Amino acid sequence: MFLVGPYLFSGDDLDAYLASRRAAALKAAAGIPPAEVNARGRDAVIRDLYARHAVPVTNLHVESAHFTSERKLTADEREAIGVSDEDADKLKAITIAIPYSGDEHLFTCTPTIYSAHQPQADVRDGNLSVTYLLNEVEEFQLENNFRRLVALVERTLEVTQWQAMAYNERLSEALAGAVGAPADAGS
Repeated sequence: MFLVGPYLFSGDDLDAYLASRRAAALKAAAGIPPAEVNARGRDAVIRDLYARHAVPVTNLHVESAHFTSERKLTADEREAIGVSDEDADKLKAITIAIPYSGDEHLFTCTPTIYSAHQPQADVRDGNLSVTYLLNEVEEFQLENNFRRLVALVERTLEVTQWQAMAYNERLSEALAGAVGAPADAGS
């Protein structure tokens, strides 16, 4: 049984992604005119900025996982695993979609604390699409392999969530410092 697809948690550095989000938030805060802070209130402006720039809680919805396709292997997949056309006819590709909510970067970026395990899946359209290449005699192993993959993803997602939570906490403080106090109406 083979797992195919891009490696999760191995893209751009998560801290760099979070820093770029912070810079965008501070730029947005700097662009708010004092008159708007006066009209809406400083706390309301900070809350709105935070809501737009904080990283949302990101969750896997494993209970909603579902099979999306069963198909023959592609030529690229046959080549990647090194099987002949004859042997490839005994294999099939099964894809399972695991819905998620939140920020896809928490699945694709490399966390500070890096795991030696790198699960593979496509992250798109609100799903992790996991594709296994297997033959009929391996089908009984699919459920166990799937559970193992989910456990690996959940463990690493927990690490990226902690980084995002720390970012959100620092973002709140940074926005409070970046949004000026309302101007005195009498001056």
